Parts: sequence; C-alpha cells; structure tokens
Amino acid sequence: MARNPSGTICNLKCLIAATSPEEVQKIASDSPCKIVTEGDRVHYEVSSAEDSRSTRHSCSDVLVYLFRKMFEVAESQGSDEYPAVVTVPPEFDEQQRQLVAAAATKAGFQVLRLVNEPTAAALAYHMGAAPSPDVCRYLLYRLGGRTASASVVAVCNGAYRLVAHATAQPALGGKDFTAAVVDHCALEFKRQSRGADLRESRRALARLWNAAETAKHVLATLETAQCFAESVYEGMDLSLNISRARFESLLGSLLTRCAELVDEVLRQGGLEASDIHKVVLCGGSTKVRRLRSLLASRFPTSQLLDTHSPDEVIALGAAMQAALLSSRGEAVRDVPHRVEVPALAHGVYIKTGTEGSLTEVLGQGTPVPARWQQPVARAESESSAMLEVYEGRGDGQDAALLARVCMDGLEEESKLVASVSIRSDGSVHISFTDKHSGRTESVTLDPTAMSDASDTSGS
Repeated sequence: MARNPSGTICNLKCLIAATSPEEVQKIASDSPCKIVTEGDRVHYEVSSAEDSRSTRHSCSDVLVYLFRKMFEVAESQGSDEYPAVVTVPPEFDEQQRQLVAAAATKAGFQVLRLVNEPTAAALAYHMGAAPSPDVCRYLLYRLGGRTASASVVAVCNGAYRLVAHATAQPALGGKDFTAAVVDHCALEFKRQSRGADLRESRRALARLWNAAETAKHVLATLETAQCFAESVYEGMDLSLNISRARFESLLGSLLTRCAELVDEVLRQGGLEASDIHKVVLCGGSTKVRRLRSLLASRFPTSQLLDTHSPDEVIALGAAMQAALLSSRGEAVRDVPHRVEVPALAHGVYIKTGTEGSLTEVLGQGTPVPARWQQPVARAESESSAMLEVYEGRGDGQDAALLARVCMDGLEEESKLVASVSIRSDGSVHISFTDKHSGRTESVTLDPTAMSDASDTSGS
C-alpha cells in the first residue's frame, strides 16, 4: 500500500453491501483506490505502479480474483473436486449473497452452502454438536479491519438461530485503532522535527500507516512496541516507542463504541448480559487486551472462547462445515444454499396474575412452528389463576394483549402448567393445565390474530 496506494483495493464487503449513492460516496472517501459509478454499477479504478494507465474492476471482478487466488491454493493439494462453504455477513441480502456464490463458482469452487459469518464462528467451537433440549445463547463479537458487528446465536438440539445482529454505525474497525496510532505518531514527529507533518504527503502517510499497523500488532502480545519507518520525510526517520498503556489510552472513545455495540445487540434481542452463556471473539482487532477485558467484565458469568485465533475462527468453521457436507457425498449437491423459514415478526410475552410483569417466552425472529411450556408458581391458598398472552417488541412495554385464559376451582394440590404454541399456519394455541386434576382451559387464535410472520434466512 505504501508503494502504490491508488492500486490498493479496500472495503470490498462494505461496497457490496452499500445500497445507496450516499453509502458508496462515503466508502469512496475512505478508499486509497478511486471508486467510480457508472449508472447503477460501481467500479474500482486501479492505477498501475509501472505506468499511468488505469483499469476498472467491478465488485464481482474483484471477488472472482480473490476466489481464484484461493482456488490456486486448493489446486496445490492435488484434489479432483473443490467443494467449499462460503461465509457472508448476515446483513447481505439475497442478491448480494448470490453475487458472492457466483464469483466462487466462476473461480472453480463447488459452493456447497452459504453460511452467515457468526454461524461459522459458532461451528468452529462445535456449538450444538451434542444434542441438548436446553437453549444456549452465544454472543459472537467480530471486530475486523473495517467493520464491527455483534450477533447473538441461539443453539438448541443442533439447530442455529440468529436472535439479533447489530453493526457499528458509523463503521468501526481495526483501521480506526491504527488511525489513532498514526495521529499520535504524526504529532510526535511534527513536534520533534519542528513542523513537518507526515499527513500532508500520501507516500509518507502510507509508510507511517504501515509502521503504526505493525506496532499495533506487536502490542497485542508485548508491553511496548517501536513504531519505525526509514526515511519517512525528507530523509528523516520515524522512531517512536509506544507502550500498551499509551496505546489503550489512545483508543478510549473507540473502545466505548465497541461496548455500545454489545449493548445494542442485547437491546435488539431483548436480553440481559446474564442471558449469554458464551462469548466468541472474531477478527484480528479483538486481540487488543483492553477490549477483551471490557468484554469479560461486561459478561462476568459467560465463558470467553478464544482458543482459536480470532483471525481464523470464521474460516475454520466454514472448513469444518465443508468437510461435513462433503462427507455426505452426492446427497448434499441439491441442498439449497439458503433456506427461507417463517418467523415471528414480534415477540410473545406472558403474564400470570394481576400483579405479574411481562415475561418474554418466544423472541422476535423465532422460527415457526414454535412451542413454549413451563410450570406456573402460585400460592396454595389461591383458588383461581389467570394467564395473559401478549405480542410486542423490545422490552414488551407496548405489547398488545392477544388472549386471556382463566382457571377456577383450584385445590391446594393443583400444579399449573402454561403453554403457548405457534403452529406452521400462524395460528396460536394457548393452554392452562392443572396436572393434579387433569383439567385444561385453552383458547386457539386464528392466524390473523398475530402480526404477519416475517421470513428469516437459515444459516
């Protein structure tokens, strides 16, 4: 990048995901390589380091080039077939996913399946490998070079469900960490050289950026690092020592945004930190020690999974899935890359008694059909009980009442069980059962009673 900034392509995934001219323009302003728009098509305009010529490449062209490079590595293994599982960000729509799949196919791979990046990270840690009826929730925190995201995945009996997903806006990534080091070093160099600003020269800035990037990587494991660049400005060298404490102090506001991303994904899922069982780190920028400490303190009851390199965990999960699918032979060839399943557009809440508070039992995005069942506590002196079922979003404060079920004539020995079932046709069956007497009070709502189910993608 220092030798030929205008020939360095960056932000490919961000550009693929961009849906408006404003988003494209914002990405272009942060790209060392020129980005141009022709009608509804976006291209990188790459300048050659050897001459003044430039060539244009679409996102599809760049994807094919990347996949062909990986295909060359696969070919060196001497296999006859090259099946692959390809990962994509959860925010990619169907057209963007198919663009990625088509590029991989054109490069020579046989695409077995497209998998969401959070799901691939979960697969790397064998989540759901052992059948269990209990729901286990994982928070997958990804901090890459240009983007940051947090996802909550629920695993039950080997089935994966994306509960919530949030992306940092504006974009946040390792480049922002590097930029903080660059600004610090540039100011120090300006002070030492009495006025020379490295940021005024593109070539000097590129060299400084490379030096800052190297120092950032070193500080992930060591307490101090040297930021060094030879002949960076008019024959002068850059040589500064940076401690990890100093580095982390430079990241103050950025780390605050990292923590806010976690709060946002928990809010979307209607969850508390205590609802998360395990936290998975993805992306090289999660190696920053201070960030790991923040996540550990945010989830004190959760297990932090970091035995796999965060740089490789998503690729490892995809490779494991590809190995599994390939072992099934021809049976997997006709499996669709992406399966659409109906899901709840709103969460389902219950309340027992007149003084009870709302409790979410089926979250927004839960695949249909779905069923919840649980014993209901009551005082032995109570001869009646009431179950109310609501529909709503978030914390349920604005939830709407769907149905009320009452049961009278209860005895001291009565043991109540409440259940809510959402059937595949969208109808809702609510029941209140006394296990002691065998009596049941129930109500069935037709599919129009609830908000329309929304389609959600399988992993």
